[in-house]
Amino acid sequence: MSRVKSLLGDVHTQLVVLMVLFMSAYYVPLRSMVNIWWNNEDYSYGIIIPLASAYLIWEKRKVFGEVRFRSAWWIFPALVLFVLVSIYGILGSSGNVSMPSIPVLVILFTGFCFGIELVKRLILPLGFLFLMVPVPAVIERTIGMHLKSISSQLGGAIIGFFGIPVHVSGNIIDLGATQLQVVDACNGLRYIFPLLAIGIMYAYFFERAAWKRIFCVLVTIPLGVFVNTVRIGATGILTEMFGPEVSEGFFHGFSGVVLFAVAFVLLFLIGRLLSIVFPDGASAKEQAVSSSQAKVPAMNKGKTTAAFAVSVALLASVGILSLSTGSMPALAIEGGIQGFPLRIAQYDGTSQEVDPEIVKASGAEEAFSGTYTDASGSAVFLYMGYRSTAFLSNENFFHTPTVCIPSSGWVEKEVKRRTIADVPGFGSLEVMTMLIEKEGRRQLVYFWFQTRDKATYDKNINRFQLSMHAIRRDNTHDLFIRPITPVRQSESVQDAEARLDGFAREMMPVLLQFLKEKQFEKTGSEL
Repeated sequence: MSRVKSLLGDVHTQLVVLMVLFMSAYYVPLRSMVNIWWNNEDYSYGIIIPLASAYLIWEKRKVFGEVRFRSAWWIFPALVLFVLVSIYGILGSSGNVSMPSIPVLVILFTGFCFGIELVKRLILPLGFLFLMVPVPAVIERTIGMHLKSISSQLGGAIIGFFGIPVHVSGNIIDLGATQLQVVDACNGLRYIFPLLAIGIMYAYFFERAAWKRIFCVLVTIPLGVFVNTVRIGATGILTEMFGPEVSEGFFHGFSGVVLFAVAFVLLFLIGRLLSIVFPDGASAKEQAVSSSQAKVPAMNKGKTTAAFAVSVALLASVGILSLSTGSMPALAIEGGIQGFPLRIAQYDGTSQEVDPEIVKASGAEEAFSGTYTDASGSAVFLYMGYRSTAFLSNENFFHTPTVCIPSSGWVEKEVKRRTIADVPGFGSLEVMTMLIEKEGRRQLVYFWFQTRDKATYDKNINRFQLSMHAIRRDNTHDLFIRPITPVRQSESVQDAEARLDGFAREMMPVLLQFLKEKQFEKTGSEL
């Protein structure tokens, strides 16, 4: 028994145990990250980040013999808070929450168990892990929107410099016979983040002065914008010369690789210029080599056992909650949700096929789309996205109309919450409404998220409800429902609201009856 206690009190053993438990407990978001690295070329560099972080820790391994390990219990409240946030992200299928929590939790567990002094000495390799996290969609949309605008304008200026007539409107580059659209994937972030990682590594190994290190890191941001602008400009010029084929396929991908290499060379040249204009003494590289060859002191012992035991309990709790929920069966629909009834009260419907790629991109597993028309000719366009496995599927989640509708050219005129009274099965139903306009046409949009027994206008509340279902092991599906109706010239917005309110009241009992009759639990043997 004393031998076991001595073994568990050893810092080496504690580090190994915590790493294994951490990867097991957070297997779901870690798997999601790896999936994104593997399938999204914009984040393919992500797999290198943890390897580079591990190498930086190895470079600093002598730190483990220089610091005194002492648990920092004042970190415990922050640790518990982020553990709860991560549980919400995992069980609520929110990769935008669970994945960014990973590097934060690594730092907090390290500080809590082994002391803040160790975190301070290892802040570079630990902080470097943030670069492995795919950028949350909300940040990518806001930053990417501005980067697209800047890159489009500068790319258009490059094209115009070569005497080619060009007009830039938003993210559209009009060359007359051909139009180029600067899409989200071409917003420049695909260059900035890997260059930022390279800048950090370069500054660490080759620069001694703090201001030079900061400069080499920060200069990667304009470098990323610059190479993206050159790529857009070059694409426009070659499109004008050889046709639109060069803006797609091999050239589109190969130009990115070439310009990324150019950016790396420019970063290296900037560093060499700094060393010539502002010379240092012995190079940081030489210091790193001598440091790596230095004798590494033995690890100092300290008081870590109690914090280690608490950390084990926390990680075990996360693992049990997340991994056990993964065994809950899918709630499949016989024939799929595509078989939803086409007769709702006075409305007759016709269904439309939805492209499987669009369904997948929207965050659903399967979808229904139909147009319902009453005797007066009033129409309602109904879309429903269905997820039969609501838990632990955080690679993607439902996209709301506030994201996809404006990108298709519609302008938001008004966005607000609305309560529909007397809805069968739910009582009062809170939905989000959008009044949109395009070329003089107006449409009214309702949307909400719905589990088996709860409905809400807010995606985050929906995720919280999924988390509660998961913790209680109360199996459920998840639905995204979006009816749209045109606002005719002869009617007011209030008339359209009354129409959608009535449609929702008539549709909900049909939907609940449909799920009751067609839904079944898909066991492992049936999968």
